[in-house]
Amino acid sequence: MTVKGYGSSGQSAQPTNVQVIAPATLNAGYTFDAVYEGNTFTVTVPDGGVVKGQRFIVPFIPQAEATIMEASLLPLNSPNTRGNGTAEDSIPTGVWRDSLCDCCKFGPCHPSFVCACLCKPIIIAQLLTRMKMTWLGQRTHFRNTNLSDSRTEIDQRWRNTFRNIIIVSVVFFVLVTVVVPAPQLDPADPNAYENLSDSEKKLYSLNSSLSALLGFYFFYLMVQLRATLRHVYSIPEESCLCMYCGSNPRDGICSSGGGNCLCSAGVPVGWEDVCCAMFCPMCITSQMARHTVDYDYRRATCFSRAGVSNYMDDEAYEGIENVVGEGSVLVCTLQLRLPPEISWLQQEC
Repeated sequence: MTVKGYGSSGQSAQPTNVQVIAPATLNAGYTFDAVYEGNTFTVTVPDGGVVKGQRFIVPFIPQAEATIMEASLLPLNSPNTRGNGTAEDSIPTGVWRDSLCDCCKFGPCHPSFVCACLCKPIIIAQLLTRMKMTWLGQRTHFRNTNLSDSRTEIDQRWRNTFRNIIIVSVVFFVLVTVVVPAPQLDPADPNAYENLSDSEKKLYSLNSSLSALLGFYFFYLMVQLRATLRHVYSIPEESCLCMYCGSNPRDGICSSGGGNCLCSAGVPVGWEDVCCAMFCPMCITSQMARHTVDYDYRRATCFSRAGVSNYMDDEAYEGIENVVGEGSVLVCTLQLRLPPEISWLQQEC
């Protein structure tokens, strides 16, 4: 059985949420031993049992001896109801709503796919607005508030995020097309750049620098967005763990804020966030859009501030504290000890 743990590495009295991915169908009440950071504890399968691949969460408090953790098991696959009391438009916790490659899930003309392909600034601005972040990738919590509580008071800067990013994009377009247009180079001529005059070379270099700067800006926003979504919805990293080279994946590339320029969102940024933003920008923006809104029940729009009709300000954060709690998921590998009578399960994992 695959077991993953996450949460802060705080005091021993604070529980760490441990995610279990069932390798086979098990009946309710079945127990097995797991090892987390050298501590052995006993996990009990929750009521209703589990099927192969199902995920559930158990709180873990480090102790010297094994402890049966059969209370407060939280199935990740069950729907999380939102403020309106329905589960249809709930936002999943613990796992992404769908795969990274499900961009065309709602068809090639769906706004989440069209904007991700052709108008990335728009969909990034919409996602930042949903998550109440500024155009600089900052979460708008007041200083000295607890980031682990999604209900904490926030300021209102996020309301201007969509407008600000559109302004940045328009200004960039005017600069690179009117103010400093790049000279046209003949792709068939290997010496095309050398044949340019000095003034044309300066224009070309300045145009390229502006394009690179804007590209890095949106890359940075995508990294902060994805890290924030994983933090808020308790989604663990499952790839790129080898890039930590012995450091604790729960701390990410940088810790949660502390003035680090890599973490303007105030959440740990992981290597998976960086790699996905670098190599799959279209896929991750579309995936984040689908995760934060259930388009099976909500109508998407291209040019609205949140990208969905009748969007309420607190939709992205409602109900989070009732599931596993914001910030509870960061990856750490665990071992599993299965009883001899079902040791055959080890061969299936």
